Amino acid sequence: MKSALPLLLVAVLVGVNGCSSLFHPRAGEVFNQAKGATGVQTGLALIAMMETSIQQAMNETGEAGGLADLHDQFHALHGAFCQMTEAQTTTTAFAHSVTLRKEMGTIFHRLWKYRDDPVLRNLHLGLFAARLHELKMALKDIKS
Repeated sequence: MKSALPLLLVAVLVGVNGCSSLFHPRAGEVFNQAKGATGVQTGLALIAMMETSIQQAMNETGEAGGLADLHDQFHALHGAFCQMTEAQTTTTAFAHSVTLRKEMGTIFHRLWKYRDDPVLRNLHLGLFAARLHELKMALKDIKS
């Protein structure tokens, strides 16, 4: 019984997390900074922030600075998708955006693993930047 309570608490916290950033509180601040009138506007503002962070991270090593900002911005991007209307979520452009965001998650996890190796770090930053550009184009295709 004693071990069931912590398990239940973890399940509730993970289930309630939804569109909030319980495990990444700075992502909430970044989201509020980028928040636009629509999910598309918020997403595009976050992408602009992420593009700047990628450029900064290319000239660094470790997880400080640009990579830390990119990490928070990437988690904040989830909130932009939560702002989308039901009509927007049924579009092909939205489905494409979700796929790109998931691919970016895989790339970012590899980037984080190689954050101290300059060659692999920059390779993954380049891949992430390419997917980010595709995401930007896909979001622009979603009608506001």
